Amino acid sequence: MSKADRLNHLLAKTHPAAAACLSPLGKAAAFPQGIPAQAREARDCQYKATIGQITDGRGNPLPLPSMAALLPNLDPRGAFLYAPQGGIPDLRSAWRERMLREGPGAEISNPLVTLALTHGLSLAADLFADSETDVVVPNPSWGNYKAIFRMRREASLVGWQYFDDGGRLHVQAFREALAKVRKKGVVVLNFPGNPTGYSPTTEEARDMVEVLASHRGAPLTVVCDDAYQSLYHRDDVHRRSLFWDLLETPNPDRILPVKIDGATKEFAFFGGRVGFLTFGADTATGEALNDKAIAISRATVSALPGPSQQVLLAALKHPELEPQLEALRAELTARFEILSQALSRLAGTPLTPYPFNSGCFALLDVGAGLDADLLRKRLLSEQSVGLVCIADVNALRIAYCSMAPEDIAPMVERLLAAVTSAA
Repeated sequence: MSKADRLNHLLAKTHPAAAACLSPLGKAAAFPQGIPAQAREARDCQYKATIGQITDGRGNPLPLPSMAALLPNLDPRGAFLYAPQGGIPDLRSAWRERMLREGPGAEISNPLVTLALTHGLSLAADLFADSETDVVVPNPSWGNYKAIFRMRREASLVGWQYFDDGGRLHVQAFREALAKVRKKGVVVLNFPGNPTGYSPTTEEARDMVEVLASHRGAPLTVVCDDAYQSLYHRDDVHRRSLFWDLLETPNPDRILPVKIDGATKEFAFFGGRVGFLTFGADTATGEALNDKAIAISRATVSALPGPSQQVLLAALKHPELEPQLEALRAELTARFEILSQALSRLAGTPLTPYPFNSGCFALLDVGAGLDADLLRKRLLSEQSVGLVCIADVNALRIAYCSMAPEDIAPMVERLLAAVTSAA
């Protein structure tokens, strides 16, 4: 029996939903007894000639001085040599400890480091999506889900209307979308959302979890894309990932929760490209799924950058981390408040803001009488305002996270001028 077969057999016993949701690639994946594995076995040898990296023969790198001068505060070994497959162990442990503050006592895998969150989503897609998979996503949602799940993995997308007519999260539409899943499904939950900038209220979160917990249909992988976690601006927002709520009512016969998060938005570390992939399962299941995910990662990006992992690990150990993060969140909340007030000026125009309460964005419904992309181009040419068109719902996205506070209200005034001239 091959290693992949052994892993699949284990998953069938420990977590039937995970086993049933595996794609053909997911079933075939197993970390090989290749160079990294053999190098680990030889780590205590006196003479080591395994890994193909240039060193001084004693395990130390030979960096170019011009590069080493730019990284004086980082461990040269961690910065210039290969990081371990799956990420720096201390970083994985530190992130796991941080995560478990939101779900103390939960059974989760040891987080895998990913090349930011898109890589984590792609690994989840590789493991669980194929042409027989239905992927449940809200409308509107982040456009890259189409590329990750449909273009790369040939899965079918099942959409559900994000808001009902009363401006609440459309839980009934979500329930109806789950009922359309045929053989197996992937459910993508992205709160706070992109492009909506919305997170469920406490009541809405409870309703969403109840829908999933009571699911008795096809097996599901529930992927919590938590890119914008902790960026909450209203008191009634549910202030943790639904990943933790699902683990409070485990259903391994039907649902595998997966969490994808990282430092990109939460720590404003956009250039670092450090994300994490975590499975909501017991130790045996988590280790088997980690083995498969590392095998796929090894076949694509291989070892991940060491310098950015070291920077994040140092931040996690810093005594002032929480006050620094709170200051960052307060800055973003202040911009949110300014934008919320400024958008009231649009009353009586064709533009209607979608509900938003968290994250980095606000979304404006352009209305039936205008074309969102034509309005976007008018704003570019006539008002020197750059926004993003979300064509699927004929809307414009405002990324207020990247605007100076004093520029937000004038931007809305120019938006109002463009709409008035176009009407």
